[in-house]
Formats: sequence, C-alpha cells, structure tokens
Amino acid sequence: MSDTAQFPLVIHWNQPLPDSTGSPLLLRKNLGGKGAALWDLLNVMKMPVPQFCCITASAFTTTLEHNNLPALIDWLDHPTRPLPMTEQDIRTRILNCDIPDTIIFEITTFLQQYPENYFAVRSSGTVEDGTEASFAGLFQSILNVRHLPDVLDAIKNCWCSLFNERVQTYMSKQRTSVPLGLALVLQRLVPAEKSGVLFTVDPVHGADTEILIEATFGLGEALVSGAVTPDLYRYDWYRESECDRIIAEKEYLYVRIDSAPFIQLEAIDAEQATQPVLSTQEVSELARLGLSIQTQTGFPVDIEWALVNNEFFILQSRPITQFGYAAIPGEWTTADYRDGGVSSSICTPYMASLYKYVIDSTMGTYLQHLHLAEKTVNVWQRSFFGRPYWNLGEVKKCLAKIPGFNERVFDEGLGITPRYKDDGVVTKTTLKSLVNGIRTLTIINASVKRKLKASPQFARQQRARLQQLAATDFSAMSDPELFGCYETFIQQEYFVSESTYFDFIYDNTNLNGLFKEEVEKTSFDMSQFPLLLSGLSGVSHMAPIEHLWKLRDQILAQKDTRDYWLNSSVTSIVKDLNDNRQEYHLNDVRQYLDTFGHHSRQELDLLVPRYVEDPAYVVEQLQDVLLQTTDKDPRSRNHAQQRKNQAVREALIQAAPLRKRRSLKRKLNQVREFLWWREELRDLSVQFYLYVRKITMEVEKRLLTAGALQQPNDTFFLEMADLIAIIRGNMTVEEARKTVIRNRHYYLSFAHYDIPDEVGERYGSFASFSTRQDHQDDPNAITGVAGSPGTVTGVARVIADINDADRLQPEDILITRSTDPGWTPKFSMLSGVVTETGGILSHAAVICREYGIPAVLAVKHATRTIQDGETITIDGSHGRVILADPSTPANSPASRVAETEAMV
Repeated sequence: MSDTAQFPLVIHWNQPLPDSTGSPLLLRKNLGGKGAALWDLLNVMKMPVPQFCCITASAFTTTLEHNNLPALIDWLDHPTRPLPMTEQDIRTRILNCDIPDTIIFEITTFLQQYPENYFAVRSSGTVEDGTEASFAGLFQSILNVRHLPDVLDAIKNCWCSLFNERVQTYMSKQRTSVPLGLALVLQRLVPAEKSGVLFTVDPVHGADTEILIEATFGLGEALVSGAVTPDLYRYDWYRESECDRIIAEKEYLYVRIDSAPFIQLEAIDAEQATQPVLSTQEVSELARLGLSIQTQTGFPVDIEWALVNNEFFILQSRPITQFGYAAIPGEWTTADYRDGGVSSSICTPYMASLYKYVIDSTMGTYLQHLHLAEKTVNVWQRSFFGRPYWNLGEVKKCLAKIPGFNERVFDEGLGITPRYKDDGVVTKTTLKSLVNGIRTLTIINASVKRKLKASPQFARQQRARLQQLAATDFSAMSDPELFGCYETFIQQEYFVSESTYFDFIYDNTNLNGLFKEEVEKTSFDMSQFPLLLSGLSGVSHMAPIEHLWKLRDQILAQKDTRDYWLNSSVTSIVKDLNDNRQEYHLNDVRQYLDTFGHHSRQELDLLVPRYVEDPAYVVEQLQDVLLQTTDKDPRSRNHAQQRKNQAVREALIQAAPLRKRRSLKRKLNQVREFLWWREELRDLSVQFYLYVRKITMEVEKRLLTAGALQQPNDTFFLEMADLIAIIRGNMTVEEARKTVIRNRHYYLSFAHYDIPDEVGERYGSFASFSTRQDHQDDPNAITGVAGSPGTVTGVARVIADINDADRLQPEDILITRSTDPGWTPKFSMLSGVVTETGGILSHAAVICREYGIPAVLAVKHATRTIQDGETITIDGSHGRVILADPSTPANSPASRVAETEAMV
C-alpha cells in the first residue's frame, strides 16, 4: 500500500500523522502547499495558528472516482494535455457530484467542535506555494462560511478552480508537467480586528534583514482584493528597530455577513481611517513571529496574519519566489564564489569575514596596480542572503577602460546571465583606451612572469610553515600566548597565504582570457579549447584520488584485506583506525590522512570537520573506489588526457600562421604552467584552513570556559574582527551574546534558500524565467559554458549536495549546483557533469578535463529543469544539454518524485 493510500482523506490539526508519512514531500503531496505549511506552523514551529482540518488531495480524486469521472483524474496526472471537456462542463459536473459519506462525516465532526465559529475554505494545491513557483491566487478560497451545506458548496467551488484557464496558462508559462492535485484547508476563521501580510524580506527592496508589513482593519480580504490601501511598516530585525512607516487612509474594511458571499465592505469612520493600524510594540511582536518562521524554514516567506483581542494568529505562510533589489546599489555576483567556494552553500559570518578581509585588500590593490581602479573604492565584498558577493559593478567599471571590453562576453565568461540588450557596455578603441590597454597588458605579463619565478620558493616556505603548525600544540599555550598567536596567524600568515592565492586567480583569469583571444585569431576549432588546458601532470587536486587508487591496488591484491574492506562497516573501520590497528593497510590509510587530511566534504565551510578529524568519509571513498572497475582508474584516464592534449596542442600550432607559432606555443606553455601553480596554491590555501579551524576552535574553547561565549561553534557566528575584540577585552559578554544570536538568526534565515547568483538594482527579479530555453537547432536544449569537450548520453542524477552523492551510480551524468574537491572521488564513476555554476577554470571543469568527462557548466537552474532519472545528452564541446521533450510523461517513477521534490 502506498504512503498516499495510508493517508486519511481528512486529517485534523491535532490528529497524529500515519507512520512514515511525515516527510515534507508526502505532506505536500497529501495536504498541498498551504496545508503542509499550516501543519508545520502549528505542530513543528508551535506558532499561533487557528485550528483546521485538511481535506487531502486524495479526497478529491476519491470523490471523482465516486462520481465516475476518471477522465478528470487522468488529466490531473497529465495537465499539459487538453482538458477532456469544457471548463463549464467540468464545473457543472463537480458542483453536482456527491461527496462520499466518509469525507462528510469528518468535515461534520470538525465543524461541531466549534459551533459558534465561522470558517474559511482555502485551496491548497500540491504544486502551490513552492520555492520555485507559487501558483498564488490561481485557486479559489471562500471565507466566512458556517453551516455544512455552505461548507460543502464552498469545497466544490474550490475544486472547480483547479481546472480554470488561469492554471493552464500559468503551467504553460512555467513549462512544467508536474501532476496536479488539490487539497483544501477548512480553518476556523478568527474575527480579525486587524489583519494583513508580512514579508520576511522586502520583495521589492531586497534588503535581507528588513521585514515589510502591510496592515489594515478588519478581515484581510480587503487587502488581498485591493479594496483598501494598507499601512506599510518596515522593521529591521537585525538592528531591532522600525525604520519606516507609511500610514494610509483606510476607507473600508471587510466584515462578515450570514449569506453568500459571506463578507462585505463597510465604510470606516473618518477618524479611524487615518489612525495607524499597528503600534510600535505590535510591529515588533509581529516581526519576531515572522523571523521565527523564517529561521525555522530557512528561506524568506510571506505570511498572512490576523490580530484578535491582542493576540496574533498566523493564517498562512509560503516561500517568496521573486525579489527585486532596489535597496542594493550597483551589481554584485557570486561568480567564482559558487563552484566549491564560500557561496556554494550558506556561509558563516566568520568565514565570510575572512574572505572579505582578503578580498577588500587584494581586489582593489590589484586593479590599482593595473591603473584601472580609483583608490576611493574599499568595499569589494558584501554579504546578501547569507552568502558573500563580490563587487561586479566596480570591476566592470575598471575593465571598461580597456579597448575591446565587451560586457556580454565578460558576463558570459563568468556564467552570468546578461540582463541588458545587445552587448551592453563596449569600449571603443581610442588613444586613451589604447594606452590603458597596452599598459595593463604589460603589467599583467610582467606579473605572470614574476609569480612563476617566485612560486617555487613561496611554496617551499609555506610547506615548511605548515610542518611547524602540524607540530604545534595549541592546547598547551596559555590564554595570552594563544590569543596572540591567533591574531598573528589570522592577520598575517593566513592573509599572506590567501592573498597570494587570490592574486594568482586574478592573473590566471586575465592570462587565460588574453590567451583565448589569441587562439580565436587562428583557424583552431574553439570547441576543443578546454582540452588545451587538460592533461596537467602532477596537479595537486588529482593526488588524493590517485593515492586512493594505489591503496585500492594494494588492498585488492590480498584476499583477507579485500574481504575486510568490503565487508566491514564504516564505523568499525574508523574505530580500528582510531585504535591504531596496523593490519589491512590501516597504517597506509593513516599516512593518507597525514598527507591529505586537510581536505573535507566542504572545504570552505569551517563548521565541517576535516578528514583528519573525521576519517569516515575517506573510508567511504576508499570503499567506493574498491567497487569501481579498472576503466575508471584516474591515472590511466589522466594519461589518456595527456595524449589528447598533445594532439590538440599540435592542432593549434598547425592552425596558427607560421610567424606566430613559436609565440603561441610559448604562451600555451605559460598558461598551463600558471594554471598548475594556481591549483598548487589552492591546495596550500586549503591546508592553511585546517589550522584556521584548529586555532579558532581552541580560542573558542577558552572563551567558553571563561563564559565569554555560550555554546559550541559560537566563534563561527562572529566576524573575525568581533573575535579579536573579545579576546582583547573590547567587546562585552552581553555584546558578544547578542551578536552571536543575531548572526545565527541571519545564517538560519537563508540556510535552505536558493540564492540569486547576482543582485543589485539592475537584476530585477530572481527565478522569473525558465531555463528550458529555445535553441535554434533543438527546442529542448539548454545552454551553459563548455567546460570539458565530448558528447555523452546517459541517466541524469540530480544531486542536491555532496551529502546526497551516495545516490550516484556508475555512468550517471551528475546534475548539481556546484562541486568542490570533496567531490573528486565521485567523478571517476561518472559519464558527464552538469553544474549550475562555474566557468572553464572552475574546479568541476578542471577535474572533468583531467578525467576526460564531458561537462557543461553555468546551466541556470539545471537542478530544477532536468528531471532525476531522465535520459539526457550533454555536449561539452558546445555547452549544450539536450533534454527529454517536456510534453511527454516522465520516463520513470523516480523522475516524477523528483519533480515534486523540486517544488518542496
């Protein structure tokens, strides 16, 4: 029996859920968007919600079956097909149908519990109020009904709204084929004295700590219908202050009446019309409820509320799916921060502040060194929606001083979707711009040569310092010694490590762009350009997986060792490692952890333990590798890529004019060498982060003992400057506590929010378009950045993050938002990779080229558009993904489940 079949046709607010049916997916499938949200609000978040019962989606299909209407049930499973009859015929049949007695009994039981109350019948679509599409206002709701016949009539009218033309038009616009269902919420209607809506993030301004409240007198229908202009209040919860209020003249309010349509407008007396609806205290209390809901859901929501007898009630909550950014001047992006970077997932304030410390110092300095930036700009990174963004607008202003700058080419190279017509800003060649260009080119070339010369010595110095840090016992230091060591390490040693790496990234991006322009002037096939950057020998990011394969060879050579690794649990192997057992190559694994233990699943999330702290993931990786066939061996695949690279290099030289071949060959060697060193410095950076985490956690331990902090991980919810202020005695315990609480709330507010890649005045709304874009050759093609050449057809596996990666099967095509080095062992089993972020120099692109796996990057909303389990084709040479025809049914039960999951 399915979980849906086990679910009651009608469920009451205080009724326990059937076993195994409490997952978000199954709640939405049965209760719809509104119903599932209300269930969570009341039973999980403990919010003040008026009592309700939910007439499940199955109750509707049961009623259709009961009245012999199978054609309507079939259409709900395939809503992109034409309706089986006219909308009016459907309405007539539903209004005349008999609701089964079992459903009527449950409804009657609920109504009898509140004999003096009126009720609202609210539609709750199974695809409604999702994080990707809201379906807001498309289904009907009826307020203020009381008696059973009126309630049953309201239920039928709401069911009819599922088949209206607006729903079909909306689904066509969203280009979705998700099956439809409609549950209904029958809720006690509170006699609201005041009511309105609350947005936990202002959807127009986009200021991420500003709550927007609209309020009116009486029932909220006056506001929703547009019959009155509401008061508007803005409250900054982070600063705990009301920052704006606009008091409107409210001419009318809605009141209840006893017959259809059960509510009517009445005039408000002139004196009350101009009075504020909410007091300062009520605004603060309502904002507190809104923030609590946002922190528990992990994304911005809009809430319907009512106030009765000085008590607030939450009537509804749903995700906010679109934003404007009027309050964010300029342009800001997470490009290059997403793919394995600090913006690939929610970022702690501590990690964001470390990055800001480096970016604010290096990016402006670098551009000033190129004579492109003014010294007045000192903010190159800001956080929005819980992730760091860098100052795209200012960088463009700087680069626009160089002749030949093309804004569209620049944006698309970073995986940024242009929001302007034509090519945007294009810099013409003038004497001034030409001088700027020649000077910049000269400086970049000199910088590249200088860095290549200095890198070996710098790397030796850094490795020597890392050995010293490995031998340092931070726990043996006194508090003053530890605190002094922390300041020196973070402000000097960490800064040197990270700023050197960042400077390498800046030059690497420019060098690669200049080289690509040179290659484009030849007759070389540019679809093969990524291969010119492949086949790097001894690159640092390949070393961990190659060492795992060496361990694999040794383990499989001995039967008892092979049996131990294949038949033992991860937990028992980790225990044997910790107990210092020597057999079964466990000592070799400990040596592996000594060498590569600075890595982790998410390397720029300092909340995540490193492998040396928690070796379970390494054990899982090794067990995975033991099960893979020899054709997945990264060593042989890398050798094959080196041979391909040699052939492509020769093709490039042949495509160039004779007089330019020697120069082009030298430049190619320089680009490859520079990329190799960039990866080497990245690995050194990751090793330093191991000690950033270690010393920070030791500082936290001392501050917890002293009572300056309250709970583990508090340090990661402070900024670096705050932590230094605490250890210097410049921040009180109370100030530190409040800062941690505010920052934890900020972190939790966006923990499950799929952030916009770009924000600022120019970027309007987010998620307002589909990525199943028309293509001149194939209408089912979506495009991105060509990251690793080749074409492959296979099963798409949509993976939310690395913690979900166990679902990957050999030869799958990975579909995910972004990757970092923690993914590397998984790549060997894949036939292709598609990510929503990244560019040709991103981690995913580099790894795929070394494995010879086709990859398409920066495919907007790939994890929503591509169905889990469907067969797709990716063309890594031209940056295209060919999808199944959206008008056909999903080709597996798993893909249908994934469609619904994408809405949750």
